[in-house]
Amino acid sequence: MEMITPNLINSTPVVSGIDALQYFAQSGAFYERFFEELMDQIEDKKAYFKSINYAYADNDIIVKINNIDVLYSGMGRDGFHWFYHDFFRIAFKDSEKSPNIQNIRVQVNAVGIYTLGLKSLIEYINKVFLHELTMNVFLITRIDLNMFVQHDFSYLRKEMILSKKKDQHANIAEHMGAYELETYYVGKKPFLLRIYNKRRELKTATQIKRDLMHNHFGVNGLDIEQPIFNVEFEMHREYLKPFGINTVDDVLLRAETLFKHACDAIRLLDLTTISDKDINTPNRRRAETLPIWQHVKDSYSIKEFMQIDTPLEKIEKITFRYSLEDAEKSMKKIITRLFIHQSDPTAYFMLDVLQKARDDFDLKQNLKNLHEAHIEKPSFEDELQTYSDEGLQNLEASLSREMHSIPLSDPLHLDLYERYMIVCREIDIRSIDYENPFA
Repeated sequence: MEMITPNLINSTPVVSGIDALQYFAQSGAFYERFFEELMDQIEDKKAYFKSINYAYADNDIIVKINNIDVLYSGMGRDGFHWFYHDFFRIAFKDSEKSPNIQNIRVQVNAVGIYTLGLKSLIEYINKVFLHELTMNVFLITRIDLNMFVQHDFSYLRKEMILSKKKDQHANIAEHMGAYELETYYVGKKPFLLRIYNKRRELKTATQIKRDLMHNHFGVNGLDIEQPIFNVEFEMHREYLKPFGINTVDDVLLRAETLFKHACDAIRLLDLTTISDKDINTPNRRRAETLPIWQHVKDSYSIKEFMQIDTPLEKIEKITFRYSLEDAEKSMKKIITRLFIHQSDPTAYFMLDVLQKARDDFDLKQNLKNLHEAHIEKPSFEDELQTYSDEGLQNLEASLSREMHSIPLSDPLHLDLYERYMIVCREIDIRSIDYENPFA
């Protein structure tokens, strides 16, 4: 191993952050109606594709959620319907199925984190995208705490990794590429460590992600022409709960403590501080911590990372963008099918199709604009007219529960109370028997 002085180690550039975040959002009183309308949107799109004899896939379906476009990804084996936004994935399920599981799942991605900043991204999802669908309770399910390090960890070997848990030592794996280390895996869910070559990983990433990460590195003092490794701890809910960490706010508040604790739980050893005969014995524990690992532990801080902020008004209209790169993939499949059937498309044919598509799009857009110009969004009172008596009573009960779960000082409480009173008036008009807890 190359000899590196302590001063050089302590000046090694590092960038702390959070590379992934997943959580449940507790659904509120308006969720059931929303879910029904969402499923209707999907079925309407499927019916439209069938009417024009189009062999569609799930990801051809784009729906609107609170007036924001997202791409449908289909239903997973867990019963959740998944949707893709440029900056996150989100899933919804029928509230009557698996009632012991929350109805809304959120997974933020790196593009969203490094474009908007994690703080702004979470605020955008919870306040703008989900809007009235939740009770403002967000339960953490996974977080990846990470640090990008201007250091080449390719010299690592299994003997240098020491875990406080004996079973984790048996779960150490490495992935090699082109005769050099790409990734080291230590442990397994619900707590594991990955150390991997970030520069090599970005070579196969999308251009958008590659540009974002290069910019992030440059702004934070990392040289993209030199080795950059990612030290990343993946922590799941089962690991976090014993620390009293249940919500997104909890985990963000204690992220730094968690990372430093993880660096002690899995330690990289400086084998030069023990004899060769002790390397493969229990005495290996006597080895000092590798200086770069101590530097990683001591340097971790997300203060600056969480200060990256994008005002909500700048991102409220962010929607799914179907790129030319996406279109090229679909067009290649269609053209290949033509070649298979010995129908060679000419340049004139392609231009003619392009012009017809543009004409059809313009016509449909004009009709859509005329239609929307004559349609007013129904008021909350009008929407209540579509509820059955039982549905109205269920909505009244849900609103009541939500009001009791949040403090009077919360601005949402006043909004819920006003809606609750409108529901109560509708119940009175229909002469439905119920108990008003505010009477």
